[in-house]
Amino acid sequence: MPETSSRPLVSIITPAYNAERFLLETVESVLAQTFSDFELLIADDGSTDGTLRLATVLAARDSRILVASGPNQGPAGARNDAMKRARGRVFALLDSDDRWFPDYLSTQLRILHDSDADIVTANAINAGGEHDGAPIWPATAGLEQLTLLDVITRENSMCIMSIFRREVADRIGGFDSAFNGNEDYEFWLRAAHSGARILQNREPHGWYRRREGSVSSDQRRMVAGILSVFQRIDRACERLPIEQAAVRRQIRRFEADLAILDLRESLRNGEAAKAAQFLKVAAALRGGCAYPIAAHVSARWPKPLLWAYQLRQALRPSRQA
Repeated sequence: MPETSSRPLVSIITPAYNAERFLLETVESVLAQTFSDFELLIADDGSTDGTLRLATVLAARDSRILVASGPNQGPAGARNDAMKRARGRVFALLDSDDRWFPDYLSTQLRILHDSDADIVTANAINAGGEHDGAPIWPATAGLEQLTLLDVITRENSMCIMSIFRREVADRIGGFDSAFNGNEDYEFWLRAAHSGARILQNREPHGWYRRREGSVSSDQRRMVAGILSVFQRIDRACERLPIEQAAVRRQIRRFEADLAILDLRESLRNGEAAKAAQFLKVAAALRGGCAYPIAAHVSARWPKPLLWAYQLRQALRPSRQA
């Protein structure tokens, strides 16, 4: 059984909530790393299944695995708790249902060591969902330096599979639990705003699981969450006119997306008048011709909007085999 050094180079931060089905594979991917000077901190986030029991069994097999448990507070709070206990000079984020390729740590650390980067994020292969088997980023080779503007305009430019120097968290603080579900993106924006140098490794080095029931699977919650992130960073960009203009374009975009999601929900519920109001909001934000015309018509006669939706649903081809 490998022994833990007094101060490992890397602290792997893994929050775990009801992750019993996936945790073993995740931990095995860590133990299979070609780089071994690490500690794995599993932060059980008030799980109600066998997550804590499994984590404890795994920790008994390898002294590099450390387990702590607390009340449910979401991934931000669980990560922060683990980071407070971490001893490494580099933090590596790994969620409890994702997996690394064996060379993940060695590759990311080499990039970090050979550059002046503070953060190195890596591409990953989607496991599950409609993009199963495809990489998160289409480009799968090379490195790209990301600016604050890049992180603002390409909200998927950072992957949770990232490593960063301890000093980043010391400078900007931990993850903000007010943004549960988008706390990682808010963290990257704060880091970039603080001047942290970010490199994007486009080569896939892990599997990113997409599953129903996870925080990221709730579309409306995610859109509302990312909108609140942009509203927060907008205030921080007051002296950065180019970046603030980009933030405000994103705010407008996600406000429109939220209105459209609420429009669809109203139509599903048969609430024609409410749907007409959401369509009006979307029209004001999206512009163009189609939305304003539809909004003008539906404001006067909301029922046809509902009928059109019901007809469209009835004419959609069945997905059953």
